Amino acid sequence: MRLQHLALVLGSLVTAVGSAWAQSQSQSQPANVIFVHPDGAALNSWNAARTYWKGPDGRLAWDLMPEMLVYRGHMSDRLGATSNGGATAHAFGQRVKGGGSFGRDGSREESVEITAASGYHGSVLREAANTGHPVGLVNDGDLPEPGTGVYWAEASHRDEANEIARQFVDGRPGFEDVDVRPVVALGGGEAFFLPDDAPPCGDRITPDCYLHVDPLSGDRAAREDGRNLVRELLGDGWVVLRTRAGFEDFARRLRAEPGWTPRVLGLFAAEDVFNDTTEERMVAAGLVRDEPSRLDPRAGRLITHGSPPGTPGYDPPRAEEMHDVALEVLRRHAEAAGKPFLLVSEVESTDNFGNKNNALGTLVGLRSADRVIDASLRFVRRNPRTFVLTAADSDGSSLQVVSPPRSTVRVNPTGRSEDDVRVPTDGMLGRDTAPFVASADDSGREMEFTVAWIGTVDVHGGILSRLAGWRAEEVHGRYASRFTNTDVYAVTRAILFGESLGAGTR
Repeated sequence: MRLQHLALVLGSLVTAVGSAWAQSQSQSQPANVIFVHPDGAALNSWNAARTYWKGPDGRLAWDLMPEMLVYRGHMSDRLGATSNGGATAHAFGQRVKGGGSFGRDGSREESVEITAASGYHGSVLREAANTGHPVGLVNDGDLPEPGTGVYWAEASHRDEANEIARQFVDGRPGFEDVDVRPVVALGGGEAFFLPDDAPPCGDRITPDCYLHVDPLSGDRAAREDGRNLVRELLGDGWVVLRTRAGFEDFARRLRAEPGWTPRVLGLFAAEDVFNDTTEERMVAAGLVRDEPSRLDPRAGRLITHGSPPGTPGYDPPRAEEMHDVALEVLRRHAEAAGKPFLLVSEVESTDNFGNKNNALGTLVGLRSADRVIDASLRFVRRNPRTFVLTAADSDGSSLQVVSPPRSTVRVNPTGRSEDDVRVPTDGMLGRDTAPFVASADDSGREMEFTVAWIGTVDVHGGILSRLAGWRAEEVHGRYASRFTNTDVYAVTRAILFGESLGAGTR
């Protein structure tokens, strides 16, 4: 009996080891990676978004991601991250100076080349594309914005948008014969793809005219080298979209032609797709409706995204719509290539509106970010070999819910009455306007609040990364005690290429 018992125990052990080995082999297969970057969105941001859109007892898609990690995001020269420095850490796995670093370390004359943590000369997106993986980018700002631009370009400063756009078409300096373009890139930034002498489109849209004018700055086509990158891409077989109608036609064709594998660029605004300024300036610029939208009264009266009614940029595709289309384009290319894809999807409005202390704009941006996450989770259910990771590199001005609502809050008291300082809070249309009304809680109560800010800066913040899908539990186990901005690179690369999670960590 003892021998039989021992045999049973050994058999069970062999079976368990075999099962663990099989699972390990399965988990090490390359898989799709979706990196969602809701810029500036800290834990306080998500709490505010939940309260407003779903109620304090409600659930966001963000809440449904099963794993979470506390994100650490300092730079090599400061505790607070910048968008360009944070993006460089995410894309290269290297910590750089926070100033103007953009796929390099340092800015202007001090800018020096870097290699990725793996030793590859280029970002994880460049390495993926150059080894046959389909890659894509989505941004509700402009595409050269650091959160997406750093993944394909290396520049001496983040403000070199024309050069960053050129590298999308040509590749990086010295790598023009190597770099493979992303197969999908959707966002704003038409100005950086068209020559500055391009005429307005008028009644007829052609590749040689500009369609969009920034409703706040008046900026339009801005390239000074005379190149028309839109026409160049069209000549290379690309689809270029610039209006909602064109975007919806493209989406319909995708549904009607399941075998179609297009390469597509979307340019839905001159610069950012959203209007990042104060509520008061938006009203002064005419970016306000007479009444809230009948379809979405909680979105209020401000035209947070796009240009005024009657202009070509009115009602542009939102981040979640672009993300959904990008996923389908990438899925088809991945199937054709026999390799998984990488998608970097940034919701920049969550940060830029926060830095302008525009509460409604920030909340609308956060809803888009949550819908991007929801689209990602739906994709995972249909395509289980997909990993989803979220991270913000900093907290954009640290939005705080104040309830009961107050028109001002006292800050940094000294105890001396003559030093008393009070700052205004935001309502639906800015200072001294009607408070926000949260969605009902589980008891049906709808409570009012205003929004307070710590300033107009990015701060270190309390950032939670959320994870779902393929190997998410394993990633959580590996990084539970420490997850840094450079680990975003390590995890992305390991899962995309089917490698150990230990590879590339620092």
